[in-house]
Amino acid sequence: MSSIEIDGNHAFWNRVLERLSRAIPPASFDTWFRPLRFSGLAGNVLRLRAPNNTFREWLLESYSDLLARMAAEVAGAQLALDVSVDNTSDSDRSTAPMLPVVRAAALQGSVHAHSWLIDQLWTDQAVGVVGGSPKSGKTWLALEIAVSVASGTPCLGAFSVRAPGPVLLYAAEDSAAAVRARLETLARVHALDFEHLDVRVITADTLRLDRPDDQDRLAATVAAHRPTLLVLDPLVRVHAIDENVAGQVAALLAYLRSLQRQTGAAIALVHHVRKNVSPASGAGYSLRGSSDLYAWLDSFLYLRKLHDQLTLTAEHRSAPSFGPVALQLAQPDPAGTHLELVAGDRTPTAPATDT
Repeated sequence: MSSIEIDGNHAFWNRVLERLSRAIPPASFDTWFRPLRFSGLAGNVLRLRAPNNTFREWLLESYSDLLARMAAEVAGAQLALDVSVDNTSDSDRSTAPMLPVVRAAALQGSVHAHSWLIDQLWTDQAVGVVGGSPKSGKTWLALEIAVSVASGTPCLGAFSVRAPGPVLLYAAEDSAAAVRARLETLARVHALDFEHLDVRVITADTLRLDRPDDQDRLAATVAAHRPTLLVLDPLVRVHAIDENVAGQVAALLAYLRSLQRQTGAAIALVHHVRKNVSPASGAGYSLRGSSDLYAWLDSFLYLRKLHDQLTLTAEHRSAPSFGPVALQLAQPDPAGTHLELVAGDRTPTAPATDT
């Protein structure tokens, strides 16, 4: 095909890109489609070039059906995809804009002088997961963390909060009345005035963070409220992607990481673990879905029942692991149902030190 024909077909490819940009989150589009190079449209074959073979394989595994469908809609006919690896010479690549680079000493330091949001449980400005099997108390633990951060009172009565501040909460599976009742209970447990507890609840019926509009809405909400901590409970209710497809999961997590970096808010996702997990398996690899989730997190709290005893362990990217410690759901209790450390585990087993 001549260069004139190829140039004429660039308008076709731009229309395909426009449709793709509306069909998937911006992070996914930027990751998987902006790097593609259009080589031409020869008959019923759409020819594209990928930056490398790994990129090509992930693209075809995750998005070949979507790409073929969008191209067919624009062309008015089914097209075959021919994705090759880009063999552009190094001299051609040298004309591309460079990435921003600064000396290490010029990097912005931490806003806080310490490394913990909650001693031993959650590092400062961390993205992470509160994980466990169904009915293991994940939501109770997430709300306990929320109340502790919002009030500055020790989490579970033992773990100091280093950087208290407002908390933004989205509880997708509980009614507003249920969320209020749980938070009121925890306020009593912490001896707090519920009316002054700075936990702010997102009341939208649905939130789909695989959709650009909802990504923008959440980003605007976080920017307006400037929370110290954002809690999304549970992860499975804030998207409609396939959690086992690494490319789709990576795009969602990239958005959340970007949100954390732009706002400085810690982000806690409540998430399930796989069924029938062996006690000998690593906690992080028990998380349901793609292993990208475990690679992404900075802090991970894992609730597990062993021989009818609920335990809590913590893993961190940049701090020592902690636990297990024994927990129980205090029920009945004069203050109301809540998670608490079992007698004998009320004192953290390791000193809370900055790393």
